Amino acid sequence: MEASTMSVLDRRIRDPRFLCMYAPLQYYPDEVYRPDCSLALPYLHAALRAAGFDADLLDTSIGRPGQDDLADTFYRKTMVPEIGSGMFRIGMTPERILEEAEPYDVIAVSSIFTQQTARCLEMAQLIKSAFPEKIMVAGGVNARSLRGLFFDSGYDVIFLSEGEKPLVAFADYLRSGSPSLDAVPSICFRHDGRIVTTRAGRPTTDLDEYPMPSWDALPNEQYWDISVLWGGRTDWMEDGQKPHFASILTSRGCPYRCTYCHISKERGGEAGEIGDLRFHSVERVERELDTLKGLGVDLVYINDDSLLAWKHRVHQVLDLMQKYDFELADINGVNIRHLFRRSAKNDRLVVDVELLEHLHAAGFRRIGLPFESGSQRVLDKYSTSKWRLDKCDVFDLVAVMREMGFTINGNFMVGYPDETLEELTKTFWLARRAMDAGLNGCGFFMVQPFPGTTLYDEAVANGQLDPSTRPDDMGFSKAQSPSPFRSLQIDPQVLQYARNLAYALLNRDQSSWLQLADGTVG
Repeated sequence: MEASTMSVLDRRIRDPRFLCMYAPLQYYPDEVYRPDCSLALPYLHAALRAAGFDADLLDTSIGRPGQDDLADTFYRKTMVPEIGSGMFRIGMTPERILEEAEPYDVIAVSSIFTQQTARCLEMAQLIKSAFPEKIMVAGGVNARSLRGLFFDSGYDVIFLSEGEKPLVAFADYLRSGSPSLDAVPSICFRHDGRIVTTRAGRPTTDLDEYPMPSWDALPNEQYWDISVLWGGRTDWMEDGQKPHFASILTSRGCPYRCTYCHISKERGGEAGEIGDLRFHSVERVERELDTLKGLGVDLVYINDDSLLAWKHRVHQVLDLMQKYDFELADINGVNIRHLFRRSAKNDRLVVDVELLEHLHAAGFRRIGLPFESGSQRVLDKYSTSKWRLDKCDVFDLVAVMREMGFTINGNFMVGYPDETLEELTKTFWLARRAMDAGLNGCGFFMVQPFPGTTLYDEAVANGQLDPSTRPDDMGFSKAQSPSPFRSLQIDPQVLQYARNLAYALLNRDQSSWLQLADGTVG
């Protein structure tokens, strides 16, 4: 493999052609399945296009608009029992994927959702078996953390950090030999039986240096026709509504380092400092909103990891969004502490009503609150002490939000390795009181040691993770699955039973909340 990899990488390609490819998807029957829609590949596609390279984008779960019917792609289920009993694959047939891949020199795949890892590996195995001369590159937290699997499956280069600038440098290398391969920042490749890792590049602090993602290259009409939304719950929308949705990033990074999050491993090391909180200018956000409005988008998902961290800027961005009259929803960018402010009277934390009113006026209707745990010890150890149970009146927060008309999801995590039964009970009690205060529903997600997190490294080092555990077995969508940890303070059967019982008892509208619990987070 190593020799063939270097022979592929050593040749010059005068005008290299790139295909940015979303892999097919895999799901269990009780999971809600939806297109990937993440922005990594549109950002890479835009960077290549802006640098003058021939680049295309293909979502293989959808196919080519005008050529492939959704009945033959997204709604076509093929069983993959080698991954899991009952699991099925959706997307283009292998034959169609090869037809699409043939004209291109470089195939770029992003792997950020751990439970989809096998399908990303499938792409390299399939394409290399038919076209060994093709260059397969991969990025994302799973490719970085599981590079051995990716190399063994046929990938030639793994990108270890934000890929926009390194991928363009790699394209220049293919075209001219300059910069040299070992001078391309933040990549690794195999050579002479060993893995070569290049230096980490400096993070781009001015995000405006990156071109806007290529939303126009996505199969938006097909996404909108499928109309399966992030977050599961849809009761904040009109019956039968099929919104024209898209996602946006107004910032990258986060001020926190929760051990179960990939950002815990993105402060130095191979990935560089990409976990640091960085922002697009308000003017750039306005241009992006203009672009989305021009594409016919009416619902925007904010994908920032920490949207509300800088209050002054948040209000400027919300002013913009209010002008465009989008419906808005968050994915993962809300932290509870940021929904409070210091009281001018006594310096205590109080609900930031002004911010909530601005969020609602701008178009937000659905917000998920990441409570994480009802134990302060657990919050301090695993969640960077990012909020204090005794300082933030979350029940007042929920009541205020409900009165304003928000649909509010409460997200809780259970099954921390050293969590005690008393601490688990505190989490359930917190959820009960939050439901009484006005939550529309709550979900209890089993803690997962995802590759690329501090928690994963700790679990491997102390033997908490079974060596036979496959990445595809992990995911917050595995609502009914037992904990992946080998040793817990709480009996695993008691934990699983208690979690499922609490979920059933606390949710008033279980049918719609099954969508959230079974399939869209992770």
